[in-house]
Amino acid sequence: MIHSVLLIGQSNMAGRGFKDEVPPIENERIKVLVNGRWQNMFFPVSKDRPFAGISLAESFADEYSKSHNVDVGLIPCADGGTYLDQWMPGELLFDHAVLQAKLALRTSEITAVLWHQGEADCQPELYPLYEEKCLYIFNSLRKELCLYDIPVLVGGLGDFLENCTVDNALKNYK
Repeated sequence: MIHSVLLIGQSNMAGRGFKDEVPPIENERIKVLVNGRWQNMFFPVSKDRPFAGISLAESFADEYSKSHNVDVGLIPCADGGTYLDQWMPGELLFDHAVLQAKLALRTSEITAVLWHQGEADCQPELYPLYEEKCLYIFNSLRKELCLYDIPVLVGGLGDFLENCTVDNALKNYK
């Protein structure tokens, strides 16, 4: 049985790393869900943008596969540049992730969710509600998939983001 992992969030989860800057991962036990079928891992795993690249998902799957001696399936649903509100239940990104996860459940066991998102929500009016909204999304996802105990692994963002605005960020580059 394939142990699968749902990949959701924005660009860091979708992958923006450069393939030539990391050691290659050549593990035939890693699969990617494409049109409801598992295929051997390819790069980029997520094709949300023409410039998509490497993400944390490939190395996570490699380590998981080796430590548990299992095939690992990646379910790519991340979408770069998206806001937290776009991941709410009833929104397209949430519904797409649920549909892909349900397809994966037909031929695998979902053992984790990887979430990496937040840069789009670092504005002063958005970040104070981030935790509450995330918990609502994660609990709704668990309920929709009947996976009430599934772990959600959350990638962290820099602590400086609460003080970050577009104007301040641009000043740092001048």
